[in-house]
Formats: sequence, structure tokens, C-alpha cells
Amino acid sequence: MPDTLPGTLPPRLDATVMAMVVVREFFDGAVVNLGIGIPMHCADVIPPDREVLLHSEHGLLGFGPLLRTAEGVDPYCFIVGNRPVQPQPGMVYLSHDESFSIIRGGHIDITVMGGMQVDTEGNLANAHPPGKPAANLGGAQDLATCAKRTMIMMYHTASDGSPKVVERCTFPLTAPRCVDRIVTDVAVMDLEGGHIVLREVAPGWTPEQVQSITGARLVVADDVREISLV
Repeated sequence: MPDTLPGTLPPRLDATVMAMVVVREFFDGAVVNLGIGIPMHCADVIPPDREVLLHSEHGLLGFGPLLRTAEGVDPYCFIVGNRPVQPQPGMVYLSHDESFSIIRGGHIDITVMGGMQVDTEGNLANAHPPGKPAANLGGAQDLATCAKRTMIMMYHTASDGSPKVVERCTFPLTAPRCVDRIVTDVAVMDLEGGHIVLREVAPGWTPEQVQSITGARLVVADDVREISLV
């Protein structure tokens, strides 16, 4: 990649590539819940040779990719955000109480959620944006708290350029001390012992450039590397 001009930053990853980074962690037999927004891209990039059971709190387990045209839409096969998905052989329909029993019983291996802010303690704010009179929680607090692993997939900065990875969340919390890993369009970071550890950077980026758009101090891993998809 050619050097960037002084004062500019390298290109960022798009949502599909971010999803491919997240999906590296999906293992055979994993039960995975995808949050509304860009985490849904993960359903489209799961390798065909990997059996992952996608779960929706609306009452589906084992569905397939998102459908983007009217062709083949099953009116009973929708997930959060009223998004139609592809039925899969062996897919299970669940009642609402059964679906949340899976979540609250600790049976979700990985939840992938969007975020508005994540801080150094692993606190998550993703349901109550400024100016809204009430939060839109849905199952977010249950998933963030009860999943075995909580991953946040979000853009590194907000639309106004403000950092979303911060020292302390200033938005109302969805769940405290729940985040294990953050995947953004410029970096992969882990929450460890009250620190945010920078593990990987997007192609062309340096740790210093990632730090320049981050609101929290990052601990750069000794083996920090460029993001790869394997």
C-alpha cells in the first residue's frame, strides 16, 4: 500500500471485511447471536464448511444468511430488525421464553453486538443514544451479560468523528464489564485486566494512528500485527 499523505489516515475496512474478522472466532457447533446493524453481516460470511448455529431472540435457532430480495422470503423466518433470513435444514422455531432461556441459561457461545461506546473496564453502551427519551434495549442486556463471549463490532469513531473506544462511557450503560473483544474498521482490541490491548491493526495503519482516534489509552501488544482473515 502506498504511503498516505501527511495528515491523512489510511483507508478503513468495510463492514464485510470487519465481519470476516469477527467470524474467524466462530467454531464448529458454536451458538452465536448477531445484534442488529453491522453484526448481521457476519451471517453472510460464515465459511460453508463450518457449522454455526445462529440464534435470534425472536425465536429462531440455526437460520442461514440474510435475504435481500423478496424471492424466497418466508413470512415466519425473520430476526431482529425485521430482517428476513434463509431457512436452513434443521432450523428450530422457539417460543420467546425458550429463546431467552437459551440466553439466560448461558448457552450462547458468542454474541456479536454493535456499540456506541466501550470503555477500559469493558462497559458497553449501545442502546440509549443522546437525545432519545428511552433506550431500545431488546435482548441486549441479557446477551451482553450471559453470553460466554461478548464481541463488539463497530466503527472506531462516530459519524461526528468522536471516539467510541473511551476511558469511561458517558452514555447510559447497556451492561457493565461484559466486553471481551472489540473489532472495528481499524483495529482488533481485547479487554484485559482493566486495559484495552491492541492486538491487530488494519492494513496500512500503525498503532500510533489507531491511538490518535481512540479516546482511551491503548496497551500495544508485543506481537501486534496487521489484520488477516485467517
